[in-house]
Order: sequence, then structure tokens, then C-alpha cells
Amino acid sequence: MGTRQVRIVLVVGLLLVSAVGCRPWWIEECRRRDCSLHQASKRSQVLFGLHPQDMDADTRGIIAREAGLLVNPGFAWNVMEPERNRIDWYWADLHADFAEEERLVQFAGSFAWDGALLDDLPAWVEDITDPDELRAVLHTRARRIFTRYPDLYAINVVNEPLETFGSVPYDNHFRRVLGPDYVAELFEIVAAEAPPWTELVLNEIFVEAIPAKADALVALVTDLVTRGVPIDSVGLQTHLIFGEPDWDGFRATMDELAALGVGLMISELDVPVAPNLPDRLTVQADRYRRVVETCLAVAACDVINVWGVDDGNTWIDWFLGPGWDPLLFDSELARKPAYDAVRDALAGGREP
Repeated sequence: MGTRQVRIVLVVGLLLVSAVGCRPWWIEECRRRDCSLHQASKRSQVLFGLHPQDMDADTRGIIAREAGLLVNPGFAWNVMEPERNRIDWYWADLHADFAEEERLVQFAGSFAWDGALLDDLPAWVEDITDPDELRAVLHTRARRIFTRYPDLYAINVVNEPLETFGSVPYDNHFRRVLGPDYVAELFEIVAAEAPPWTELVLNEIFVEAIPAKADALVALVTDLVTRGVPIDSVGLQTHLIFGEPDWDGFRATMDELAALGVGLMISELDVPVAPNLPDRLTVQADRYRRVVETCLAVAACDVINVWGVDDGNTWIDWFLGPGWDPLLFDSELARKPAYDAVRDALAGGREP
């Protein structure tokens, strides 16, 4: 697709081709120079991103040093348009201005998300029951977004279309009002308003943990691609709350999706570890490393985004309770072993 070519151009100038035997040298050189995660990611032809839970000075400093991509949470519908036609650009602008200052590309948060446990759908949208009215509202939302932010790198068009812990389509508001083909319709709506360089993404959770869900996702994307629906990429959230995933199964799912011609993103990575787990930080570092290596083994996987900056500010505290410490920096903003594991894996580059 044309947008895939745009992504290749983004990273092609960043790659220095080397033989397999040079990989340890690159890792040691990165350690010696204390290179950032963003610098290390250039070796692997991926964009490394962070999702800020806050925008204080310390968080900004870490993101500016470590990331090449910023997930902008200001696009959440209940934040951007809490009441119909009352648009609040503050949070989106705050993150967009920061991204521009630091020369980061932007990934817009969910365009349309109505989930079982979490969502960002305003009450006034939930009250819409007429399909044509909802379609018009969705077109207007997309048009407003791309008029103000025409340079978005990617947008999460459909978030979590399958049941959170299952494998069947979740009966969300869009499915109830627009019908069972709403996923395709949402992509068509956004594509009609978006510039050609913006990646249109379908994002799903727990694919690495639930084999039936992985199969259902592959079937859904296969159907969309076969019908010519304008989907560019699939985001695999990769919240490893279930512990050690089936790495071979996860890789197989990525291979199946890549074979369909879509891009792949590790879109919301975090690795919570139980407070009483022995050697928990070593285990965590190994799991982070395995995720990065699995992505790098699949050429279509060219984004790795970590869902948060430090353990002092993470959604996992709400979901699992405090003490699971899922991120690369601790609550005092010190680097953890997981940081080193991710940097080494990125600096090692892809196998030729």
C-alpha cells in the first residue's frame, strides 16, 4: 500500500546494514555511548514510542530523549468532545505541540472505542440510535481531527472489536447501531477524511494470551483485506498480564497477519510482574526482550510502543492493583533491567 511505502521512507535512512557478526559490537557500542531507546531503535528499523500518562517536566524529558513516536491521548472522544459540538482541543494540542517541539511523530488515540471494561465514548454518542445520524457524527469527528492535525502518523480507528477475554465480536454501541459490518464501515469513514500518509489501525488486546482470540483476529483482518477495506496496520497491544505468553504462537499470529500485507505494531506494551514473584525484575526484563525480538523477527512489525513511562503512573494500578511495576522506569524514574533489555534487543538489529 502507499502508506506502507511512507513508513519505509521514514526509517530507511536510519539503517546501517551490517553482518550478523557485528550485532554484539553494536550492542556494546550502544551501551558505551549510553544511547537512547530511540537511537537504538534506528538499528532495527522500528519506531519506538511512549504513551504518556502525565506531561510533567520529568515525563517530558524522558519522552524527548527515548522516543521517536508519541501516542497522543487527547484524541479520546470523551476528552475531545464531552458534549456534542463542544470541542476541547486542549489535551490534544498540548501533546501535539510537544511532539512538534521534539520532532516526534504522533499516533492518535482511539477514534471510536466502546469497551466492556474501559472506553472513551461520551454519553451523548451512546444516546444516538439512528444509524445515519451516527455515521454523520463519525464523519464530522474524523473531518475535524484531520483538518486540525493533518500530519498524524497513525490513528487507532477501531479499538478492541472482540470481547476482552473472548474471541467473538463484542456487542458494542457501534455494532448495535451500525450493524455487524461496522468495523469495515468505520475504516471507510476515516479513510474518506484522512490524508493518504496516515496509517489506519485496528487495535486488539490479549492476542498473545488467548489462542482463539488470535484466530478470530486473523479471520477478521483476512475478511477486511479480502474486501479491500482500507486497513493499513494491526496493533497488538501486548499487555502481558497473564504472565509468560506462548511465544511461538504469538510469532505465528504475527506471521499470519503480515502475510495479509498489513503492517504490525506492538501498540500498548507493558509487562506487569507479581509483587511476590522471585527475581521479578529479571523475569520482566526477559519478557520485554522476547517481545522486542518477536517483533524484529517479522519484517512487517515496525512500531514498538510502551504504554506508559514509569511505574508511578500506570493504568495497571487500576486494573490489577498497585505493586505490579509494569514499565521501563521505576516510580523514582530510574531505569530498570527491562530498559537495558529493550535497548540491547533494539541495538542488535534485525537478522538479515
